[in-house]
Amino acid sequence: MTSVTVAVAVKGDTVGSGGNGSRRAVRWAVENLMPRADRFVLVHVIPKITSIPTPSGDCIPLTELDENVVAMYVQDVKEKLEEVFFPFKRLCKRREIETLILDDNDHAKALLRYASESGISCLVLGSYSPNFLI
Repeated sequence: MTSVTVAVAVKGDTVGSGGNGSRRAVRWAVENLMPRADRFVLVHVIPKITSIPTPSGDCIPLTELDENVVAMYVQDVKEKLEEVFFPFKRLCKRREIETLILDDNDHAKALLRYASESGISCLVLGSYSPNFLI
């Protein structure tokens, strides 16, 4: 029996309720795919981090900083971005879910790379229109 892994790409919003298309995608995946899934992953893509802001408003390129400083900054950013998943986790309250933050300037490429390298069975993307869910 093969394992079924479902990944749902989500995009947050400034209000903290999740984007409409993402909410629809998660709700649809929970209702239609989650019962058969062995793993259920919510994925959010952010632009690649290339610099660190300073208190004065300047930005220092990562290449000019110590690797430990960069690693701590990236970890801190990703921990704060976990809040993007909160409204979607509420929709998935029946089961354990995983969250993942990818960083890439090309969101589509990042999602496809993750899906192919991780053996994702179903990748669900939301739509801004309530008439379509692909």
